[in-house]
Amino acid sequence: MAICGIIRTDRVGPTAGQIDAMVSSMDRNRGHGGTHSQGVSQEAVLGVTSASGSIHSGDGLLVACEVEIYNEQELRKSLPTSLAAAPATLIAELYSRHGDEFVTKLDGVFSLAIWDEREHKLLLARDRLGVKPLCYAELPSTLIFASHPIGVLASQLVVRNVNHRAIVDYLNFNVVPAPRTAYEGVFKLKAGGYLVWQREHTREAHYWELRYTEEARGTERQLAEELLFLLEESVRVTSMHLDPKHTGCFLSGGTDSSSIAGFLTRIRRQPASAFSIGFAEQRFDELGYARLAARHFGLTHFERILRPQEAYDLIPKIVDLFDEPFANASAIPTFACIEFAKSHGITTMLAGDGGDELFGGNERYRIHQVYDLYQRVPKALRRLLEPALFALPADAGFIGKAKTYIRRSNVPNPERYCRWRLLQVFPSAEVLGRSLPSVNGDTLATPRAYHRAALAHSELNRLLHIDVNMTLGDEDIPKVVRTAEQNGINVRFPYLHQSLAEFAGRLPVHLKVRGFEKRYLFKRATRAFLPPAILEKKKHGFGLPIGIWLKTDPKLRTMSRDILLSAAASQRGYFRREFIETLMTRLDQDDTPYYGDLLWVFLMLELWHRKHVAGTA
Repeated sequence: MAICGIIRTDRVGPTAGQIDAMVSSMDRNRGHGGTHSQGVSQEAVLGVTSASGSIHSGDGLLVACEVEIYNEQELRKSLPTSLAAAPATLIAELYSRHGDEFVTKLDGVFSLAIWDEREHKLLLARDRLGVKPLCYAELPSTLIFASHPIGVLASQLVVRNVNHRAIVDYLNFNVVPAPRTAYEGVFKLKAGGYLVWQREHTREAHYWELRYTEEARGTERQLAEELLFLLEESVRVTSMHLDPKHTGCFLSGGTDSSSIAGFLTRIRRQPASAFSIGFAEQRFDELGYARLAARHFGLTHFERILRPQEAYDLIPKIVDLFDEPFANASAIPTFACIEFAKSHGITTMLAGDGGDELFGGNERYRIHQVYDLYQRVPKALRRLLEPALFALPADAGFIGKAKTYIRRSNVPNPERYCRWRLLQVFPSAEVLGRSLPSVNGDTLATPRAYHRAALAHSELNRLLHIDVNMTLGDEDIPKVVRTAEQNGINVRFPYLHQSLAEFAGRLPVHLKVRGFEKRYLFKRATRAFLPPAILEKKKHGFGLPIGIWLKTDPKLRTMSRDILLSAAASQRGYFRREFIETLMTRLDQDDTPYYGDLLWVFLMLELWHRKHVAGTA
């Protein structure tokens, strides 16, 4: 489930053996060892895994792609190519007819590479919301690309050096956000982006960006009806041609997963298969809501309880499949759910990611509304109020809360929006070890860039734009895609369909979050479709009580302490041992999972380094 390639213009030329190593590294990393295909020219060698990739060679073009194109039949009818031709041949025909702009005609998810020998030009491109990954490295006279960093490194042309600035970003965001990777000189191509490398000159740009125009017209009822239609249509389009017997849905009991399973049942006129993960810890367990959705839609429902021992056993697999440090602990229940579905004959899963970031479902957006209220108070009145309030001696009770509220309200975004991030809560000098650069610069440079670049008029949409790129693009999509890959399962995201995303961009923000009510229009659109209890429930998703288990489970507790307090971890210099000891002490004193969740971030960093940098177990 990967593509890769090497382009060399220095007369040395790439070798088929290098591509073998690149493809094999990505296959082995994800538990598969199948055959693969290659396309070869004098200056280029491209490769794909046989499971999902496609190669074309002819008429001066080499194409490697991993694609799921929903409008494939429509495109084929407009071209002279055979209806039975491989997807890469279709891509070659589209490129020959439309040039670089052909990517705008693709409705679906894809990563692709085209080497044009006539123009001595390489084109790389990813789908609009970044479901299919792609990264690259540029050297003199050479460009290497692969679906994953491990593939680029396997070429042996790029030294496996850790990007320490990326590790700082990881500690702050739990992932390494694009365009960086955890390795020096290796970069991610951004979602909706393309890269042209021609005669050793590189140009990178977006062919698509989500525009928050807020230009939707119609009554609230009309827009709700349009949204309901688009939600069902997105499920229909993304599930088209899938075998019902081998198609399943994630079911957390939330609005997105429940509605997707419901729509699939209605479209197929037969019960959809749905899979849920539960926990013994009540505050994390949502099986009650999943069962409610299953009864409501008549789903064929399968459920599994995940316990600390099973999570412990899955940790090495999670470390193996992520070739960068990745601290979203919900990767474990996601992996368990996919593994569970596979055991029941499922080959494709429908995932509910995207609804929160497109339609305003995260608690952060409600908190933003709370603080934004104060910013609506006239400035003249605030200038009178604040000196008087802060002159009062009291810092407790109502006066203290009012002071805190005003202080936070006056902090601009993205600082206020990201104030809970690790390096915003704790001074970097207390956290970072000697190997990491001192953070004198901007630890929020990535969200600040998205906030500034958002094609939006309202502040809420700017925050949504940060989350579409970081929460969704850097974290949630890779979590689901990579855990699925490891199990040989395909995954599709109905609510990331282009038409639905663009509709969300046209909605006025008051239809996303109205007052303090999240997902306002989504709930109105689905209120006759979803059970009321599901519409009113708090968001959990496939969360994991790892912060609690690191405190209460003997195996996980011992493992985390042995690894994080080891001499090797201290010598590595990513973090200060004293800070880890402080977190462990506070974890024992606290009843919440907060400090355990922080320890998990450091644990996954150390385990990643041992596996993917040092090469130890």
